[in-house]
Amino acid sequence: MQKTYRRLTLLLSAALAAAVTLLTITPASAAPSRSNGSGNRVIFVHGFAPTGKHDCADYFRSARTHFANKGWSGNLLTFGYYSGNTNCSYKYNGSRDTSLKTVAKAFANYAYNNYSRRNIKLDVVAHSMGGLVVRAALYHTARGTSGFPPYVYIEDVATLGTPHGGTTWGSTCSGLWQQCADMKPSSAFLDSLPSTMPNSRMGTDWTTVSSFDDGIVSESSGIAGTAEHEVQYDDGISHNELRTIRSGTYKSRIKHSTWSSWVNRVSPVEQARLAMIFHSAT
Repeated sequence: MQKTYRRLTLLLSAALAAAVTLLTITPASAAPSRSNGSGNRVIFVHGFAPTGKHDCADYFRSARTHFANKGWSGNLLTFGYYSGNTNCSYKYNGSRDTSLKTVAKAFANYAYNNYSRRNIKLDVVAHSMGGLVVRAALYHTARGTSGFPPYVYIEDVATLGTPHGGTTWGSTCSGLWQQCADMKPSSAFLDSLPSTMPNSRMGTDWTTVSSFDDGIVSESSGIAGTAEHEVQYDDGISHNELRTIRSGTYKSRIKHSTWSSWVNRVSPVEQARLAMIFHSAT
């Protein structure tokens, strides 16, 4: 009888331990699946502001109008990172002296807390320095850097005139603001990032876009590193026009594995829209 009692006690203890384990371990949900289409939420991330502020809605007015006119069904959101910003869907109260790694942390946590942890995937269109924010956000999240979220789900990223290889313009104001110093060629910030564009937990399809007539970011810097798709324009398109020109055709070329010939192709904003829709060649 005593042996039976001890055996029963052991069995009950084991069952209780198993039940506690099941209650305390939450299985990770599967990442969202990739799909072509225009239903994702798109977050637009602006570039550097010499004045220390942007109107987020005005900055991406042309692009967001174009997406909407073309039937985009997902929300078209904006992420800002200056305290002086206005009309942003979300604003981090930083300044020109806020390091890009810090802004990247804010962006990653915004994406995670509002969307990724709810199993909602995102697309991102970033202009100029904003592309470095997104690149650092995905890299440090995947690396597990302290302060970054456990993961994010970002399906597609398109960067327009982003200084992936740095910009000499950043050198001219590096003594004034940290963000300029971060954009200098071979800065500590840029050297900390791998040359291959990083992935979110679900994988991320990158398209980098540059222009030979961009007076701020060179045509080589705008596509520096390795992305799934690289696009160059050679038709008089300036740095800011990369985020505003939405119609017409322009002399350009695209690289998936090898460069295409120079032909008249879609505008930069339309290129970004297509990059959000398709995983394959755009």
